[in-house]
Amino acid sequence: MPINTIEFTKIEKEIFKTGRSHLDYLAPEIGKVYVITITRDGCSACKKQKPKLNELAKGLVEKHGSKVVFTRIHIKRPQGSDEESLRSKDAFGHYFYPTNLILLRTVDRGVIEFYKGISREMDELRKNIGIAVEIAAMIKKEMA
Repeated sequence: MPINTIEFTKIEKEIFKTGRSHLDYLAPEIGKVYVITITRDGCSACKKQKPKLNELAKGLVEKHGSKVVFTRIHIKRPQGSDEESLRSKDAFGHYFYPTNLILLRTVDRGVIEFYKGISREMDELRKNIGIAVEIAAMIKKEMA
């Protein structure tokens, strides 16, 4: 499956153990594009986006191989509690679900957030992933 799903609480535990930032954890390598989708239990827009994102991920992984990494961060909402959701919003600076991020690791600035959007339409995301792939290649080339 082209999209790796991680529970937000797992990320929190890893961050606590290692002391790394959320973004460092999600985008460890220079030269790759990290597409992150943040979803939550009970989110109807997340359910509508899921098949579209799966199709996009499949096509882009076929086209770019391991240069594009897709991750879905899932937020649980037990008994309507928003506690985990609020912590994810603090960590990633988002408000709506689903939120799509594109992350790149740079040589001098660490991980940067190249794109953040809430559109369920995949054309905008696809376009920005394509641009990010070109930028990631330039960053990697500058390292050589």
